[in-house]
Amino acid sequence: LEIGFVFDLYDAAWDQRLKKLRLIAEDNGGKAHVVEGDPVWSVLGRWCTWQGVLERRGELLAGRKARLLEIGFVFEILEDAWDKSLEELRVVAAGTGGIAHVSRLDTDRPELGTWCLKQRNIEECGEIREDRKDRLLEIGFVFDLYDAAWDQRLKKLRLIAEDNGGKAHVVEGDPVWSVLGRWCTWQGVLERRGELLAGRKARLLEIGFVFDVAERAWDQSLEELRLLAKGNGGEAHVHRKDPERSELGRWCHNQRTLEKLGTLRADRKDRLLEIGF
Repeated sequence: LEIGFVFDLYDAAWDQRLKKLRLIAEDNGGKAHVVEGDPVWSVLGRWCTWQGVLERRGELLAGRKARLLEIGFVFEILEDAWDKSLEELRVVAAGTGGIAHVSRLDTDRPELGTWCLKQRNIEECGEIREDRKDRLLEIGFVFDLYDAAWDQRLKKLRLIAEDNGGKAHVVEGDPVWSVLGRWCTWQGVLERRGELLAGRKARLLEIGFVFDVAERAWDQSLEELRLLAKGNGGEAHVHRKDPERSELGRWCHNQRTLEKLGTLRADRKDRLLEIGF
Protein backbone atom coordinates (compact mmCIF):
# COMPACT_ATOMS: atom_id res chain seq x y z
CA LEU A 1 0.00 0.00 0.00
CA GLU A 2 2.91 2.38 0.78
CA ILE A 3 4.04 2.26 -2.87
CA GLY A 4 0.48 2.49 -4.26
CA PHE A 5 -0.19 -1.15 -5.00
CA VAL A 6 -3.81 -1.79 -6.01
CA PHE A 7 -5.36 -4.99 -4.68
CA ASP A 8 -8.75 -4.48 -6.39
CA LEU A 9 -8.19 -3.73 -10.07
CA TYR A 10 -11.94 -3.23 -10.61
CA ASP A 11 -11.91 -0.40 -8.05
CA ALA A 12 -8.94 1.18 -9.82
CA ALA A 13 -10.68 0.97 -13.22
CA TRP A 14 -13.89 2.42 -11.71
CA ASP A 15 -11.94 5.35 -10.26
CA GLN A 16 -10.22 5.99 -13.60
CA ARG A 17 -13.56 6.13 -15.43
CA LEU A 18 -15.04 8.43 -12.84
CA LYS A 19 -12.02 10.70 -13.31
CA LYS A 20 -12.52 10.72 -17.10
CA LEU A 21 -16.21 11.45 -16.65
CA ARG A 22 -15.43 14.37 -14.33
CA LEU A 23 -13.16 15.90 -16.97
CA ILE A 24 -15.82 15.43 -19.65
CA ALA A 25 -18.42 17.07 -17.39
CA GLU A 26 -16.13 20.09 -16.84
CA ASP A 27 -15.85 20.54 -20.62
CA ASN A 28 -19.60 20.08 -21.22
CA GLY A 29 -21.26 22.43 -18.78
CA GLY A 30 -21.60 19.87 -15.99
CA LYS A 31 -23.14 17.14 -18.17
CA ALA A 32 -21.72 14.07 -16.44
CA HIS A 33 -22.98 11.39 -18.78
CA VAL A 34 -21.85 9.63 -21.93
CA VAL A 35 -24.43 7.69 -23.91
CA GLU A 36 -23.80 4.13 -24.96
CA GLY A 37 -22.62 4.10 -28.56
CA ASP A 38 -20.67 7.37 -28.32
CA PRO A 39 -18.06 7.17 -31.15
CA VAL A 40 -15.32 8.67 -28.99
CA TRP A 41 -16.12 7.29 -25.57
CA SER A 42 -17.75 3.94 -26.37
CA VAL A 43 -16.29 2.07 -23.36
CA LEU A 44 -17.15 4.93 -21.02
CA GLY A 45 -20.66 5.04 -22.49
CA ARG A 46 -21.23 1.37 -21.67
CA TRP A 47 -19.84 1.99 -18.19
CA CYS A 48 -22.33 4.86 -17.64
CA THR A 49 -25.19 2.64 -18.76
CA TRP A 50 -24.08 -0.07 -16.35
CA GLN A 51 -23.99 2.36 -13.40
CA GLY A 52 -27.64 3.20 -14.20
CA VAL A 53 -28.55 -0.49 -14.31
CA LEU A 54 -26.88 -1.14 -10.95
CA GLU A 55 -28.61 1.88 -9.40
CA ARG A 56 -32.06 0.72 -10.55
CA ARG A 57 -31.36 -2.77 -9.17
CA GLY A 58 -30.28 -1.29 -5.84
CA GLU A 59 -26.84 -2.90 -6.28
CA LEU A 60 -24.71 0.24 -6.67
CA LEU A 61 -22.51 0.85 -3.63
CA ALA A 62 -23.68 3.90 -1.65
CA GLY A 63 -20.20 5.46 -1.73
CA ARG A 64 -20.00 5.15 -5.53
CA LYS A 65 -23.49 6.57 -6.02
CA ALA A 66 -22.54 9.55 -3.84
CA ARG A 67 -19.37 10.20 -5.87
CA LEU A 68 -21.30 9.99 -9.15
CA LEU A 69 -23.97 12.40 -7.93
CA GLU A 70 -21.24 14.74 -6.73
CA ILE A 71 -20.09 15.33 -10.33
CA GLY A 72 -23.66 15.65 -11.68
CA PHE A 73 -24.13 12.13 -13.04
CA VAL A 74 -27.59 11.43 -14.49
CA PHE A 75 -28.70 7.90 -13.65
CA GLU A 76 -31.90 8.04 -15.67
CA ILE A 77 -30.92 9.74 -18.91
CA LEU A 78 -34.48 9.39 -20.26
CA GLU A 79 -35.83 11.23 -17.20
CA ASP A 80 -33.41 14.04 -17.86
CA ALA A 81 -34.45 14.23 -21.51
CA TRP A 82 -38.14 14.34 -20.49
CA ASP A 83 -37.46 17.19 -18.09
CA LYS A 84 -35.65 19.15 -20.81
CA SER A 85 -38.54 18.69 -23.25
CA LEU A 86 -41.00 19.86 -20.60
CA GLU A 87 -38.90 22.96 -19.94
CA GLU A 88 -38.67 23.69 -23.67
CA LEU A 89 -42.46 23.42 -23.95
CA ARG A 90 -42.92 25.68 -20.93
CA VAL A 91 -40.82 28.37 -22.63
CA VAL A 92 -42.87 27.98 -25.83
CA ALA A 93 -46.12 28.33 -23.85
CA ALA A 94 -44.84 31.47 -22.10
CA GLY A 95 -44.20 33.06 -25.50
CA THR A 96 -47.52 32.07 -27.09
CA GLY A 97 -50.07 33.17 -24.55
CA GLY A 98 -50.10 29.95 -22.53
CA ILE A 99 -50.57 27.56 -25.47
CA ALA A 100 -48.50 24.56 -24.36
CA HIS A 101 -48.58 22.70 -27.64
CA VAL A 102 -46.28 22.08 -30.59
CA SER A 103 -47.46 20.13 -33.63
CA ARG A 104 -45.34 17.24 -34.83
CA LEU A 105 -45.46 18.95 -38.25
CA ASP A 106 -43.80 22.09 -36.84
CA THR A 107 -40.70 22.60 -38.98
CA ASP A 108 -38.93 24.59 -36.26
CA ARG A 109 -39.48 22.08 -33.44
CA PRO A 110 -40.23 18.65 -34.97
CA GLU A 111 -38.68 16.72 -32.06
CA LEU A 112 -40.71 18.64 -29.47
CA GLY A 113 -43.85 18.14 -31.57
CA THR A 114 -43.24 14.38 -31.66
CA TRP A 115 -42.69 14.43 -27.90
CA CYS A 116 -46.05 16.21 -27.36
CA LEU A 117 -47.82 13.62 -29.50
CA LYS A 118 -46.16 10.83 -27.52
CA GLN A 119 -47.40 12.28 -24.21
CA ARG A 120 -50.97 12.33 -25.55
CA ASN A 121 -50.74 8.75 -26.78
CA ILE A 122 -49.34 7.55 -23.45
CA GLU A 123 -52.08 9.40 -21.54
CA GLU A 124 -54.80 7.97 -23.80
CA CYS A 125 -53.50 4.46 -23.07
CA GLY A 126 -53.59 5.22 -19.34
CA GLU A 127 -49.85 4.66 -19.02
CA ILE A 128 -48.60 8.17 -18.24
CA ARG A 129 -47.06 8.64 -14.81
CA GLU A 130 -49.26 10.80 -12.56
CA ASP A 131 -46.38 13.10 -11.60
CA ARG A 132 -45.62 13.76 -15.27
CA LYS A 133 -49.27 14.38 -16.09
CA ASP A 134 -49.51 16.87 -13.22
CA ARG A 135 -46.42 18.73 -14.41
CA LEU A 136 -47.78 18.92 -17.96
CA LEU A 137 -51.14 20.23 -16.74
CA GLU A 138 -49.34 22.85 -14.63
CA ILE A 139 -47.91 24.52 -17.77
CA GLY A 140 -51.24 24.34 -19.63
CA PHE A 141 -50.63 21.24 -21.73
CA VAL A 142 -53.77 20.04 -23.52
CA PHE A 143 -54.17 16.29 -23.76
CA ASP A 144 -57.36 16.46 -25.83
CA LEU A 145 -56.72 18.76 -28.79
CA TYR A 146 -60.37 18.55 -29.84
CA ASP A 147 -61.32 20.13 -26.50
CA ALA A 148 -58.76 22.88 -27.04
CA ALA A 149 -60.03 23.60 -30.56
CA TRP A 150 -63.63 23.70 -29.28
CA ASP A 151 -62.68 26.21 -26.60
CA GLN A 152 -60.87 28.39 -29.14
CA ARG A 153 -63.92 28.49 -31.41
CA LEU A 154 -66.23 29.31 -28.53
CA LYS A 155 -63.91 32.17 -27.64
CA LYS A 156 -64.06 33.50 -31.23
CA LEU A 157 -67.84 33.19 -31.27
CA ARG A 158 -68.12 35.11 -27.99
CA LEU A 159 -66.10 37.99 -29.48
CA ILE A 160 -68.28 37.99 -32.61
CA ALA A 161 -71.41 38.05 -30.44
CA GLU A 162 -70.09 41.05 -28.50
CA ASP A 163 -69.61 42.93 -31.79
CA ASN A 164 -73.00 41.90 -33.19
CA GLY A 165 -75.45 42.74 -30.45
CA GLY A 166 -75.32 39.33 -28.81
CA LYS A 167 -75.85 37.34 -32.01
CA ALA A 168 -73.78 34.26 -31.18
CA HIS A 169 -74.03 32.44 -34.47
CA VAL A 170 -72.19 32.30 -37.78
CA VAL A 171 -73.96 30.74 -40.75
CA GLU A 172 -72.28 28.04 -42.80
CA GLY A 173 -70.84 29.63 -45.93
CA ASP A 174 -69.90 32.92 -44.23
CA PRO A 175 -67.12 34.41 -46.44
CA VAL A 176 -65.07 35.53 -43.43
CA TRP A 177 -65.77 32.80 -40.87
CA SER A 178 -66.32 29.71 -43.05
CA VAL A 179 -64.71 27.23 -40.62
CA LEU A 180 -66.54 28.74 -37.65
CA GLY A 181 -69.79 28.61 -39.64
CA ARG A 182 -69.42 24.88 -40.22
CA TRP A 183 -68.60 24.44 -36.54
CA CYS A 184 -71.79 26.29 -35.53
CA THR A 185 -73.84 24.08 -37.86
CA TRP A 186 -72.28 20.98 -36.33
CA GLN A 187 -73.12 22.09 -32.77
CA GLY A 188 -76.75 22.34 -33.89
CA VAL A 189 -76.63 18.87 -35.43
CA LEU A 190 -75.17 17.39 -32.23
CA GLU A 191 -77.80 19.15 -30.11
CA ARG A 192 -80.66 17.79 -32.22
CA ARG A 193 -79.20 14.28 -31.99
CA GLY A 194 -78.89 14.59 -28.23
CA GLU A 195 -75.13 14.08 -28.52
CA LEU A 196 -73.91 17.52 -27.42
CA LEU A 197 -72.28 17.40 -23.98
CA ALA A 198 -74.40 19.18 -21.35
CA GLY A 199 -71.48 21.35 -20.27
CA ARG A 200 -70.83 22.52 -23.81
CA LYS A 201 -74.51 23.25 -24.44
CA ALA A 202 -74.63 25.35 -21.27
CA ARG A 203 -71.57 27.34 -22.33
CA LEU A 204 -73.05 27.98 -25.79
CA LEU A 205 -76.39 29.10 -24.35
CA GLU A 206 -74.50 31.37 -21.95
CA ILE A 207 -73.23 33.48 -24.87
CA GLY A 208 -76.58 33.46 -26.67
CA PHE A 209 -75.93 30.71 -29.19
CA VAL A 210 -78.88 29.79 -31.45
CA PHE A 211 -79.01 26.06 -32.08
CA ASP A 212 -81.78 26.19 -34.66
CA VAL A 213 -81.27 29.25 -36.86
CA ALA A 214 -84.34 28.47 -38.97
CA GLU A 215 -86.51 28.36 -35.82
CA ARG A 216 -85.06 31.66 -34.66
CA ALA A 217 -85.75 33.26 -38.06
CA TRP A 218 -89.40 32.04 -37.97
CA ASP A 219 -89.88 33.51 -34.49
CA GLN A 220 -88.44 36.85 -35.62
CA SER A 221 -90.78 36.99 -38.62
CA LEU A 222 -93.76 36.19 -36.39
CA GLU A 223 -92.77 38.97 -33.98
CA GLU A 224 -92.38 41.43 -36.86
CA LEU A 225 -95.86 40.50 -38.11
CA ARG A 226 -97.33 40.82 -34.60
CA LEU A 227 -95.99 44.37 -34.25
CA LEU A 228 -97.28 45.24 -37.70
CA ALA A 229 -100.76 43.88 -36.85
CA LYS A 230 -100.78 45.89 -33.63
CA GLY A 231 -100.25 49.07 -35.64
CA ASN A 232 -102.80 48.14 -38.30
CA GLY A 233 -105.85 47.44 -36.17
CA GLY A 234 -105.12 43.73 -35.82
CA GLU A 235 -104.56 42.99 -39.52
CA ALA A 236 -101.82 40.36 -39.45
CA HIS A 237 -101.03 40.23 -43.13
CA VAL A 238 -98.39 41.50 -45.56
CA HIS A 239 -98.72 40.97 -49.29
CA ARG A 240 -95.75 39.20 -50.86
CA LYS A 241 -95.39 42.05 -53.38
CA ASP A 242 -95.27 44.73 -50.68
CA PRO A 243 -92.27 46.90 -51.72
CA GLU A 244 -91.40 47.82 -48.12
CA ARG A 245 -91.69 44.38 -46.55
CA SER A 246 -91.14 41.98 -49.43
CA GLU A 247 -89.37 39.35 -47.26
CA LEU A 248 -92.14 39.36 -44.65
CA GLY A 249 -94.71 39.19 -47.43
CA ARG A 250 -93.08 36.08 -48.90
CA TRP A 251 -92.94 34.57 -45.43
CA CYS A 252 -96.72 35.10 -44.99
CA HIS A 253 -97.31 33.53 -48.39
CA ASN A 254 -95.17 30.51 -47.40
CA GLN A 255 -97.19 29.99 -44.20
CA ARG A 256 -100.43 29.89 -46.19
CA THR A 257 -98.93 27.46 -48.72
CA LEU A 258 -97.72 25.14 -45.96
CA GLU A 259 -101.15 25.27 -44.28
CA LYS A 260 -102.92 24.33 -47.53
CA LEU A 261 -100.54 21.41 -48.01
CA GLY A 262 -101.18 20.27 -44.46
CA THR A 263 -97.50 20.55 -43.54
CA LEU A 264 -97.64 23.59 -41.26
CA ARG A 265 -96.71 22.61 -37.73
CA ALA A 266 -99.69 22.76 -35.37
CA ASP A 267 -97.84 24.89 -32.80
CA ARG A 268 -96.91 27.41 -35.48
CA LYS A 269 -100.46 27.54 -36.81
CA ASP A 270 -101.74 28.24 -33.29
CA ARG A 271 -99.28 31.07 -32.79
CA LEU A 272 -100.24 32.63 -36.12
CA LEU A 273 -103.95 32.44 -35.28
CA GLU A 274 -103.24 34.08 -31.89
CA ILE A 275 -102.06 37.28 -33.60
CA GLY A 276 -104.96 37.28 -36.07
CA PHE A 277 -103.26 35.77 -39.12
